[in-house]
Amino acid sequence: MAKIKQIKMRLEIDQSHPWKETVVNICYDSTDRRTEGYNRPIPSERFYIQLPQVVADALGYDKVRAKDQDEVMVRFKGALEQYKCMATEVNRVIVYKFDVDPKPDGKTSLWDYGYKVSISVGAFEETVMTAGDGSKRYSYEWIDSEFNIGEKYGNRSRNDGKREDRQVPWNEKNAAFFLWIKENMKLLIERLYELEQPESLIETIQAGRLLPLGSGEKGS
Repeated sequence: MAKIKQIKMRLEIDQSHPWKETVVNICYDSTDRRTEGYNRPIPSERFYIQLPQVVADALGYDKVRAKDQDEVMVRFKGALEQYKCMATEVNRVIVYKFDVDPKPDGKTSLWDYGYKVSISVGAFEETVMTAGDGSKRYSYEWIDSEFNIGEKYGNRSRNDGKREDRQVPWNEKNAAFFLWIKENMKLLIERLYELEQPESLIETIQAGRLLPLGSGEKGS
């Protein structure tokens, strides 16, 4: 790959900065004698331009290609116009994932695996882009929030453009629920960690200090 030409353009895809200029690189996909050995296909259209990420997310492909510089620029401008014609909707959502073991369906064994719980929660801006034929593509951008659980859970746009199935709207009640989960899981982990020593376990039982799981009485 080699950058063979740079053009400064107003892409006009950021409505808050319509006059912003961007440097567009026209690249050439070069090959050498090692290509066949690496099983790398030789492209018939070697000139290409990388699309801005937001445009790539919406259209489902990351670059345009052509056999010459003039045609690749025509295709690049066409991709931008296609993106601008898409209706866009932005929603704030909470995306989550609960992974437990053993599962209630009996597919795993308690004696083989013990109890395992993994929870990931993230606040996102969901962008929904609708094309002229009504088809929709979705992308997600991570937002900092006090209820987030995990190392920037899912901090990337889905490159398949599909909607995240496990999500709820970001509102006060839903945010409070996931914050409650985060705080109580943290407390449970701290309590369990304290019980690693037998002396601490016996002391806790005798003192009646319960884990944050309810009353501890049978049938409660």
